Amino acid sequence: MRAIVVCGWVVSIASLAASCSKSEPKKLAVPSNVASSEAALPSAPQPTPAAPRDLDVAALERDLGCSKTSQLKACGILKEFSQAQRFTAKTPSGEGRWIGNAFSVEKKVEAARHLVLWAKTVPLSQVGPGDLPVKAGFEFIPDGLKMQSEKLMRALVRSADPPESNPAYQFAKAFDPPTLRTLTNTAGPSVHLTSEQSVYLRFAPPRKVYLVNPAPSTAAAGDGVYAELWLGDW
Repeated sequence: MRAIVVCGWVVSIASLAASCSKSEPKKLAVPSNVASSEAALPSAPQPTPAAPRDLDVAALERDLGCSKTSQLKACGILKEFSQAQRFTAKTPSGEGRWIGNAFSVEKKVEAARHLVLWAKTVPLSQVGPGDLPVKAGFEFIPDGLKMQSEKLMRALVRSADPPESNPAYQFAKAFDPPTLRTLTNTAGPSVHLTSEQSVYLRFAPPRKVYLVNPAPSTAAAGDGVYAELWLGDW
């Protein structure tokens, strides 16, 4: 066996190699289950967006010129809307349709129609952060059914059962919106329906809902749709 001199000591090459190998630290193996768990860590949850501003009822009343002598039905709906509470869309089946009078205002001139609001509760997994577990949509009842929808309104206002044979009721009962919208709480008592335009909803127990859809800022001040609706199918 060959030997060499190291710092005045005579050592063998074999013993030197052994001492060097002992000084190298051993690499620790990472267990496969730890590595896989690190890779499977869930991503951080999305932050809940800030609640949108509520409808400025006082500003709309000024725009419409609402007063004690005002003849606009929209003014009466706004007054009742201001005293109503948050809409939750709760019905025994989880799906409801509210039917009622809608007044479209254009340059302070009203046109009366009838409208149906559809809303259904859904799992939280189907909505985004901050949204309510509700899908909704609305549509005007065809003008060709106006006489029948007038009869339907009178029954609903009296809290009577809707007449099953009424064509307007059949339209409302079968209505499913082609585009489902989500609802989110505002900073006030209204809920906001996400759509191309702003739609605000409030509820007056036990079965009345108010819908206000202000027109875009490019329209005349106060223009929009103002509706009072009664629960007709639940």
